[in-house]
Amino acid sequence: MEASFATGIADRAELLLGPILEESGFSVLLCELINGGRGPVLRLYIERLDGEAVGINDCVAVNETVTDLLDAEDLIPQSYVLEVSSPGIERPLKRPEHYAQQVGKRIALRTWEPIENRKNWKGTLLQIEGDVITLLLDEGIEHRLPLPAIERANLVYTPENKGQKKGGSARKKRRAGRR
Repeated sequence: MEASFATGIADRAELLLGPILEESGFSVLLCELINGGRGPVLRLYIERLDGEAVGINDCVAVNETVTDLLDAEDLIPQSYVLEVSSPGIERPLKRPEHYAQQVGKRIALRTWEPIENRKNWKGTLLQIEGDVITLLLDEGIEHRLPLPAIERANLVYTPENKGQKKGGSARKKRRAGRR
């Protein structure tokens, strides 16, 4: 499936579903059409408008709300799988407002074409100005990347206690044979 074709369908689905989901208390964070093992997969990431976490029952409700509408609009000319999901802890980033909400956090991204001989980038999102983000790379270098050059981006989960010793109190081992 050609990338621009898939992007066009995903964008049309997002425009179609956005207003309907808002009436039900949800918003579309991202819609993407990807190649699955058995054909196309239309993946819909949703958020609750009340700010609560998205649960499985929310995903089922949204799936039931949009299935008939998507089939009636016939956006995808063949059989496909619809996946409705929460964004998760490594939430995808697509629109400028997504990036603006995540300034100061670690992100990973992939560009459509190599920029300075690389397509994969990881670092801390420092800012967004217009359609350009500034990323502090893990190597300590700041780099500016235009949003249209980014194929996909997401938050990078970093545990709060990374590097800290886990659990229990400090105990000394007993030597064998000693009581």
